[in-house]
Amino acid sequence: MLDPYGRDTHLSVTAAHAPGCVFGDGWYRIVVGDEVLRFVQDEAELRQALLLLLGLGKHIVVQHDACLDGLHRGDASTPDVVDAEWWLGLSQAEGMAELGLTDAAEYARAYRAIENAVAVRNNRASQTGVRAPIVVKRKGAFVRDVA
Repeated sequence: MLDPYGRDTHLSVTAAHAPGCVFGDGWYRIVVGDEVLRFVQDEAELRQALLLLLGLGKHIVVQHDACLDGLHRGDASTPDVVDAEWWLGLSQAEGMAELGLTDAAEYARAYRAIENAVAVRNNRASQTGVRAPIVVKRKGAFVRDVA
């Protein structure tokens, strides 16, 4: 089922593991010290759990279940990036908040650049049948090159 923006990811989607994966029953695993404390389904639950755990004074590690990647996830599967095509459908205020933008001129530049990139991608997809994902980094987020 697709939402109005063409995404197939919904917060109500539960974890479904690829064959052979043994991670747990959530998208993310929270490890405190040496013990697995909790599994959570989405970034909102993760943020809420981390806010509750910050006062423990122990080393907290968040692990993402890579076995779930590609099963029900959209193009933007990390909290540091936003799916470009979905972002174009947001209002200006929501779009600025999603990317951490504070200036209307900065938003206008970002909107034009993202709109052009999505248009080119859609053109190529219609010619080749290959739909490349386009994601936009949130302002101030650290995105690591995993190549």
